[in-house]
Amino acid sequence: MTQKPTGVFVPFPLTEAQVSACSDARAKAWVEQGKPTTTSTFEAALLAIGTPVTGGELAVVGWGLYSVGGGKPSLFTNEAMAERWAKHFGRTLHPVVRQSEAQAQIAARDAEIVRLREALVVARGAITSGLNAKSIVCTVWAGPAETLVDYIDAALKGGAA
Repeated sequence: MTQKPTGVFVPFPLTEAQVSACSDARAKAWVEQGKPTTTSTFEAALLAIGTPVTGGELAVVGWGLYSVGGGKPSLFTNEAMAERWAKHFGRTLHPVVRQSEAQAQIAARDAEIVRLREALVVARGAITSGLNAKSIVCTVWAGPAETLVDYIDAALKGGAA
């Protein structure tokens, strides 16, 4: 995704690992940003455990206004009313989307990832076949210590070469 995320999809219930990742991300944001806002540290925490969603992908169906002290959020379907309440109470509005639509977007993204991984496996197989094993493509890529096969293997393992 090249666009800046406008939201994050976080499935519940949270695991202990996710709670720990949230805490770590907030602490890291605090250190990196010097004197961050509460909003920026929470955004960092949510991005650490959720799936970013960029603008225009999901229709906003409401707005959430979260209270201080852990109270229940107020939900609005009228944006103007939500903005007035947010301004009155000095709170930040958060767009609300349908979970089913978010899950459909995530499923589509996951399907694309599977398709691309399969293409990498096929490309690796073609490159390392008996016909191409000694070709320049298979022996030199970005530098003397890295071949195209190394690059593909790193991508398939989830890292970058």
